[in-house]
Amino acid sequence: MKSFFKALYISSIIFILLPSYPYKLKAAPAVSRSLDRDIILANKTFSLELIASWEGDSDRYLIAPPQISFPEGIEEKSSSFSTTSKEGHYSLYYNYQLLAQKEGEYALKPIEISYWEKGNNKEEKVKTEALHFKVTSFNTAYLTRFWLPGTLIAIFLGLFSALVVLYKKKKRLRDGQKSDATITRELIAGELEQCNAYKIKGDWRNYLKKILSICNKLPTQDKTGTIMEDLDTLVEKVTYGGLRPTTEEINLIQRQIEKAFKSAFPKDGDKDLEGIKLR
Repeated sequence: MKSFFKALYISSIIFILLPSYPYKLKAAPAVSRSLDRDIILANKTFSLELIASWEGDSDRYLIAPPQISFPEGIEEKSSSFSTTSKEGHYSLYYNYQLLAQKEGEYALKPIEISYWEKGNNKEEKVKTEALHFKVTSFNTAYLTRFWLPGTLIAIFLGLFSALVVLYKKKKRLRDGQKSDATITRELIAGELEQCNAYKIKGDWRNYLKKILSICNKLPTQDKTGTIMEDLDTLVEKVTYGGLRPTTEEINLIQRQIEKAFKSAFPKDGDKDLEGIKLR
């Protein structure tokens, strides 16, 4: 119980004394400072803004104009002052237009502001932290600011160019393969026409030799080779033995060569064979 009454007594004393010390318990004006840009260029103007603000009426505090000492190499070109008041919040704005004469690291000392609260003649002070900033050249700033997006763009363009080159290369390869296949098909179609001519004349020796030549040109040569495995022997017998092939043998060879031709050129083979009109 003694502890309870002791705490109650202390609290009562504090409550009674609160009105006697308003300037001690009320918050002092808040001050802040900032630069208008992240990258400061040499020989290009930039601005420093100092703000003092508080809750209450404009006459709650009397603020002395700040005295700012700029580091060597930083020139003050001009300054301006403005105020705003909104919903019980009052602010003073001090703007300084500055010029950095050369590149380097700079430090702005803490800015101190003197103020007096209404009804109190005692001077109070509040100050900001020191401000460190770097001044650079245009080229360095450009590279520093844009190196990452520039690198990404360069990588993208490099990959895009590589894909374009690869696509064109594959397209040329496909076109070349298509062209070669077309030439081979037309060549074989022409030889099939010659086969027809030899067959009509009964020139079986040249007929069989031309069939053998066609088999060697067909892309499906491995398949036709197994189908017509006795073709070489038959050519030798006709050429050197005077053998006359039978109608069944000729028809079999004819069907096999047509089948191989269609298999090798499924898109245009049927049309070519119709144009040739094999007999």
